[in-house]
Amino acid sequence: MTLLIKESADCDRLLPLNSLDNQSRFQPKTYEFQLHDPKGISHGKRRWFHLRPGISLLIEDYKLQENLVIETSPTQSCTCLELGFSIFGHGCGININSGQNFISLDLDTYADEGNTKEWQAQERILKLDIHIEYSLFESLVLSPNDKLPDNFRNIIDKTNSDTNYFQVGRTTPQMQTILRQILTCPYQGLTRQLYLEGKVLELMALRLEDLQDSKPLKSNTNLKPEQIDSIYQARDIIIKNFSNPPSLLTLARQVNLNDCTLKKGFQEVFGTTVFGYLHDYRMERAKELLLETKLTVNQVAQTVGYASRSAFVRAFSKKLGANPSVYSRKNSV
Repeated sequence: MTLLIKESADCDRLLPLNSLDNQSRFQPKTYEFQLHDPKGISHGKRRWFHLRPGISLLIEDYKLQENLVIETSPTQSCTCLELGFSIFGHGCGININSGQNFISLDLDTYADEGNTKEWQAQERILKLDIHIEYSLFESLVLSPNDKLPDNFRNIIDKTNSDTNYFQVGRTTPQMQTILRQILTCPYQGLTRQLYLEGKVLELMALRLEDLQDSKPLKSNTNLKPEQIDSIYQARDIIIKNFSNPPSLLTLARQVNLNDCTLKKGFQEVFGTTVFGYLHDYRMERAKELLLETKLTVNQVAQTVGYASRSAFVRAFSKKLGANPSVYSRKNSV
């Protein structure tokens, strides 16, 4: 049996910036489509957040025991920048694994006649997509940085309008922090709209910054597909147990790799060592705890896995350029 979610006509329609006149007011809208499984063994939902003209956010969250087909309705012509982040599961249509993301800029204006896409049965799928209308993106990026890839910059400058841009990248710990904040947003109404909009722009800024500094993921790798899956599984274990992670040997055994393959493969897939990834993730969690909770520095140190306050302070100061107490005072609201 194949499951089905059929969207209404307006939910995936990005409202253009010029769609409102001086007498109109934009009303943020949220569309939610629950997955209905007569057998009761698959669960999930698909949510669209229209934050303001030119910006929408899509969150897909499923646990599938059977395949799922999404039917979308025709939309108006629209040119937009799309950012897609795969948090759990394998991609649908685009080969993106958990821990990866893509940035896409398509200047070919076209009307979508409606289509379908199919998710394969998986234990967990969690994906977040951002759509930003090109004219709004263009206004935000008035002077594209020369460090951006030429083919991307040329599209923005409209010097090569016949070429579209697509690039796959790694989701950094900083990006994961913002993704988690979006998914756990505690607010409602106007506060939620402004909060999500701010996080979307922050995530876009980090992705463009990463685009300047990082190379695309290698398509020619000696790793086998099952080894790549194991490396992503190792990443997930590190995140889940970041305050008390397993040793490298134990981690390798848990994902059915030898430690050498794990070390080399982790460096190839994520561009850093296992310890380096863990360290960056801990520092991001520490930043989040210092700014959003009332925990003391000692409590934050223990929460992120440091037995010694002094060791935590040294690591944090080296990474952020200020000790935790000073960082908290300067950045907390």
